[in-house]
Amino acid sequence: MSEYIEFVEIHDTGKTKIFDVRSLNDGAMLGVIRWYGAWRQYVFMPERVTVWNTTCLKTIITFINGLMKERQKKTCPSGVHIYTTKEDKSLMECERCGKPYSELDAR
Repeated sequence: MSEYIEFVEIHDTGKTKIFDVRSLNDGAMLGVIRWYGAWRQYVFMPERVTVWNTTCLKTIITFINGLMKERQKKTCPSGVHIYTTKEDKSLMECERCGKPYSELDAR
């Protein structure tokens, strides 16, 4: 995908994946791409002392957008959300897509 960086899958939870972002030049670890639950999306977490140009940042954005499209294909194609009951309804999420529970879904 890029002449400068590569994405190496290091973990798959079944719902989300984690990727190392590495330099093709020397294999140095540049950061990690992983699911960030609070924002309901994949994010890039760079290593502390790294420098990025617009070309590499665009490559990362394109890769993350691809992960998000892949994830959206898996989400509740029938439109029926499946929730596991919890005492605190604010903690409930759809088992398929992670959508937070809404009273509107219960109707």
